[in-house]
Amino acid sequence: MASRPINVLYVTSESLPYIRIQSLGDISYSFVMAMREQGVDIRLAMPRYGIISERRHQIHYIKRLTDLPIPIGKESYPSSIKSSSMNSPRTKVQAYITTNEYYFTSRKGVYRDAKTLELYPDNNERFLYFCRSIVEMCNLTEWVPDIIHCVDGETALIPALFKLTYPEKFEKTKFVLSIHTFEEQYISGKSFFEKTSLPKEYKDYFIHQNKFNFLKAGIEFADTVVFSNRNYYETNLANPDISGGLMGLLASKDVQVLPNGIDPWSWDMRKDKQICSKYENDLEEFKYNNKVSLSQKFELDYDPSIPILGLILDVNEYEAIEYFIENAPAIFKDENIMILALARVETRYKNTLNLLAKKYKKSFRVQFTTDLSLFHQLFAGSDFYLSLDNHDPTNMNLAFAARYGAIPVANDFYVDKTLFKSIDEKKGFAILFEKKKVEEFHKAIEKAVKIFNNKETFNTIIESAVAQKFSWDNSAKEFKTIYTKLLKGAKLEK
Repeated sequence: MASRPINVLYVTSESLPYIRIQSLGDISYSFVMAMREQGVDIRLAMPRYGIISERRHQIHYIKRLTDLPIPIGKESYPSSIKSSSMNSPRTKVQAYITTNEYYFTSRKGVYRDAKTLELYPDNNERFLYFCRSIVEMCNLTEWVPDIIHCVDGETALIPALFKLTYPEKFEKTKFVLSIHTFEEQYISGKSFFEKTSLPKEYKDYFIHQNKFNFLKAGIEFADTVVFSNRNYYETNLANPDISGGLMGLLASKDVQVLPNGIDPWSWDMRKDKQICSKYENDLEEFKYNNKVSLSQKFELDYDPSIPILGLILDVNEYEAIEYFIENAPAIFKDENIMILALARVETRYKNTLNLLAKKYKKSFRVQFTTDLSLFHQLFAGSDFYLSLDNHDPTNMNLAFAARYGAIPVANDFYVDKTLFKSIDEKKGFAILFEKKKVEEFHKAIEKAVKIFNNKETFNTIIESAVAQKFSWDNSAKEFKTIYTKLLKGAKLEK
């Protein structure tokens, strides 16, 4: 008799197809689909933000999960947990969607106000509410998952809330915490603990550097912690200050490092409906057609003698935005490149970028958008993809770019070099530079132009880039092994 599949609840703050603000939206979707294909009975939980259409995504009520009272401190606020289905060509995953008018559905933004791009001042309370809604959902339905897998700071309170609120009911459930970045730890004053309604004797587990810290609590109560980027993990081990001192808590924990993958259906040059021209066994034609189309999107006449560098600037990457603005005069001095940028930035940066586009109109264009189809078109229509970011160790945009034949030109601070090999290595496909050394950045641009002008070398590197699979296969199998060993009480190998 076959044993039943492991059942897992994956709790995240965002996921396609519902919403994608950061790379987490890509990761959440592709991960649960990959695990489902491994035979894991996995389900996903996330909030329903105001921008998510219930009609489009067929999100519907679950009668017994309507108007659940969710405690926040001494008050209680109703939540309805709704259901939806996430689909791929080969499988589907059930999703539980937390709705609440005040915290989520009345707001068009996810983490930030949609108009001002300022962080919501009550984000900590919003995600405490979301985490608590998942606890109450499982309690009410009597569903005891084998594994509850939470992701980053937004959902890091999940292990503590389950273990301390209903310790007997969920004593056999194991908790996995994935940390992609220490950037958002969700920190509040110590008094925030009162809003959790947890026993006071556990308060110290939530306090780090005299502040309430979601991620600290996640590390303390998780059974296993998983990082996705070995370079990021090792850099933080060597420099604990980067994590705000949280890395020191991991010495006694089971820690794993497993790279993320990308969804093979969403990022398939042969089938992608969001790009102008699909790949039909002629890479040069694929790139040419998409470069022409992308140029038209930016109101340009395509010039095949000038390389196109795609660039994405996001409000979370303020250092990258300022670095680009500061170095613009040197980047554009020779007018031998065209940088096409997609940006989601605050007004102060928007004005500056518009001025740069006007000043260097022969070399720089920018569109302010969150249209995901344009992201696909940018990767398909660029010769190179320029990454200046210090804040997103997931490397997802580098992977998308490589898969669509845009050679990564990347600040190497958090680049996982086991996945993104330098062009200086055999079959390498990435131009890596040290951002803090400005002369290296300028040399990287010059190297890109030189490679572009040597068509044989250029095409060889592109072929190496598109050959990369960035598959979830190996990591998904390892995650399944982790789940299995946790349930058996077996020791995990580092």
